[in-house]
Amino acid sequence: DSLARYKAEPKVFSISGYSFDLAPGLSHEKDSYFLNRGWSWGWATWKDRWEKVDWSVSDYDEFVQSRRKRKQFSKGGSDLNKMLKKQMENKIDSWAIRWFYHQFKIGGLTLYPSRSKIWNNGFDDLATHTQGSQTRYIPNLDDSGKLSFDFPDKAEITESFQKAFQQRMGIA
Repeated sequence: DSLARYKAEPKVFSISGYSFDLAPGLSHEKDSYFLNRGWSWGWATWKDRWEKVDWSVSDYDEFVQSRRKRKQFSKGGSDLNKMLKKQMENKIDSWAIRWFYHQFKIGGLTLYPSRSKIWNNGFDDLATHTQGSQTRYIPNLDDSGKLSFDFPDKAEITESFQKAFQQRMGIA
């Protein structure tokens, strides 16, 4: 439903099935909210957004020289600059960090469910990028069985959730 709802809204860059348990008391009248960062667990996007990504991150040298840009990027989480640096140094191979960086550059948004639709259990020794960090990512899993959802009318950051997300993920 969310893919159909926001297909014509280019500012919406992706849809996430995962959501943090950001704040149990945080009220929100909709079943979802927008953040400035994507997430790669249980996600979806549209072909036109995927095809516009600069997978080589051709402006990385300019980006890394700009303290202001790095600080802005870190508003999506304290882990982003470190991950992008590792990607560019070939220490990791992550499509997701390049995706997040492109989303940051264009001012894109990701729609998240108020309660997570998925649970990631890939934190063992066989995991590629998430070893040893499971407790940080335990979601409030949606067990309602609900099949229709009330989406935000406007594609804009949901400030209360953005603030809670930044407190959870930190800002470098």
